Amino acid sequence: MGRFANLEMNPAALAGSRTSAVDWPDLDEARCVSSADDSFNMGNYDAALTFYSRALRFDRDLAPAWVGQIRCLLAMNEFREAVTWSDRALDRFANTPDLLACKGLALAYLGDPEGLAFLDSAVAMKSAGVWVWLARGECLLLHKTAEANAVRCFMKALEMSGDDWRIELRVGIAYYRAGLPARARGPLLSAVRKCADNRLALHNLGLTYQALGETESATGCFSRAHSLGCKDSARALEAIRSRGPVTRLFDSLLRKR
Repeated sequence: MGRFANLEMNPAALAGSRTSAVDWPDLDEARCVSSADDSFNMGNYDAALTFYSRALRFDRDLAPAWVGQIRCLLAMNEFREAVTWSDRALDRFANTPDLLACKGLALAYLGDPEGLAFLDSAVAMKSAGVWVWLARGECLLLHKTAEANAVRCFMKALEMSGDDWRIELRVGIAYYRAGLPARARGPLLSAVRKCADNRLALHNLGLTYQALGETESATGCFSRAHSLGCKDSARALEAIRSRGPVTRLFDSLLRKR
């Protein structure tokens, strides 16, 4: 099963993870989950996984930590691992909408048509929440003819969340991953306006501007994200600068044709 073999019980099993008494102050499971959520929202997925795993060492029946782990795997494109851990979690928490949504989205990214059926089952449950609608929208974007239905799912998620910037961020990322940067720009801009120091939002807005040929705006976003510690933005800046002004202008004109 690779690097995630003991995910829920052994945070040190993660590649590159090192824990000690100094690394783990007196945190209970609730504070571990809170720290994991903060790391997830910043795009620090390895750290988030470690915190979720730590929470499950306190309480293996902590469903939000299971969901959090799997959402990290999805964000890291570890789709087969996400299916495996969804199955393990569903053995413990049968018919849980958030977990069905996790498995459905992972299957969808693997090209399995059964993925949408899992998400439809999750949506049909009365307890379906924001993550279920967000995941279903992302799944529908993978079906190139279902964009309008995906938009409705995202609108439902945003409505349920009160236009939470964290949900706007995930909607924007979903659009960008689906190759729809023009759709991604709006929610990402809103997320950045509401949380200007979130480097994940800034980096993804930079990627979106870059895909739209707006190099100057992309550079500004990457520079800000880099100043906040985003290594991916540092690499993006280096790539932009290595192309030179003439090449960047030519690329921009091509995208606008």
